[in-house]
Amino acid sequence: MANRILTEINWQERIRDKIGVDNAYLPDSVINQPDVITVAEANIIAFIPEYDLIIAGTDSMVYLEYAVVLECCILLSPSMSARLPKKQSGPHESHELGIDWVKKKEEFENEKANLIGKIFEEEFPDLITTSLSHFRITYPKRGW
Repeated sequence: MANRILTEINWQERIRDKIGVDNAYLPDSVINQPDVITVAEANIIAFIPEYDLIIAGTDSMVYLEYAVVLECCILLSPSMSARLPKKQSGPHESHELGIDWVKKKEEFENEKANLIGKIFEEEFPDLITTSLSHFRITYPKRGW
């Protein structure tokens, strides 16, 4: 299935840049899987059903594309700890390369929620009620 939102050439590089890895750790073949890009675009379209009314070249289109990039990052985050090395060693020292991918996923989700809010504010302000602009869906968290 062809991409519906991220249609520019080399769009996979945007996802790698946001995650902070290169092609060796996250090849195009992984990002092109329907489990990643197709699901990511479908998830964003589920949030913004009238996405096709957004005009190319506007700020809203930039936000929409970036939301898809972030959704891809969210979908890829659970597998990133298995893709990246745990330790980097040199002749005189060694470093632990621990990234908390659960925390990174939360950061991506928060950023995506803010972008979707901006899209609704700019493109569909009549769909926003005053109470909806103050709440967003989150997942239960226990600090203990």
